[in-house]
Amino acid sequence: MRERSVILITEDESGAYSAAARIAPAPGGFTVRTEGGAYTVTREGGILRILGEGELSYVLELDPERETAAEIVTPYGTLSARVSTHGFSFAESGRFEADYTLHFAGEASRWKIGIRSAHDRADDKEGT
Repeated sequence: MRERSVILITEDESGAYSAAARIAPAPGGFTVRTEGGAYTVTREGGILRILGEGELSYVLELDPERETAAEIVTPYGTLSARVSTHGFSFAESGRFEADYTLHFAGEASRWKIGIRSAHDRADDKEGT
């Protein structure tokens, strides 16, 4: 894989958002850099790992077979969460999609995240 432009798509209960990004190879996967941070995505066996670095720092382990634990470090402190994985797809060429729920104390937030070619940006519609 070579470094290239992509679109990082995230979606939660409040809507879908896209950000211009650059993707580059990393050991076992790739790193996606946006204006607000970097996300390294790797796969080991049946587990997808997303390492987030920026204002929020975290490691999410997405395992469809079991719930996993995560800590999200913010400027205001550390949040503990549980992660339920609904599914993911991954290719070292820089394609991935993930669907998961973060469970905080008494709250749950479902997320979808993925990457698409920067050439598809014209077809991107907020909230879809």
